[in-house]
Amino acid sequence: TKPSCRAVNKIICQIALLDLPENASVFSAGFRSVFHAHTCEEECTVSKIFETTSSKGKVNKQARFANVGMRVICMLEMERSVPVETFDEMPFLGRFTLRTEGRTVAIGKITKLPPKKE
Repeated sequence: TKPSCRAVNKIICQIALLDLPENASVFSAGFRSVFHAHTCEEECTVSKIFETTSSKGKVNKQARFANVGMRVICMLEMERSVPVETFDEMPFLGRFTLRTEGRTVAIGKITKLPPKKE
C-alpha cells in the first residue's frame, strides 16, 4: 500500500489573500508567515508567485505582487518538512492557512507537491 501522505518542504498552492499585516503593503516573494495545516505549524516563505487573479477575474501571469482580495498561485518554502497532500488527493490534508502577527493572512489549497525521490 502507498503511504498516506508525504513530508515535503516546498509546495505549489492556490491561496486567497484575506488580510495583510501593517508592515506589509503588498504580498510578494520573500513574504514570511506561519503555515498552519491540520495539526502542524511551520515558518514559511513565499519563494515565487506564478499567477494572480483579481477580484474582477483579470489574470496576470507575470505577477510580482498581490493585494488583499486576490487569488494567487505561488510556491511556499517551509523551514522544515511538513506532512501534507494535494487537495485533489486528500482534501483534509490539502487545506492550510497562513498567519502572521495574530492575523489570518490567507487560506489556501495545495495544488502540487515536488516530484517523489526514488
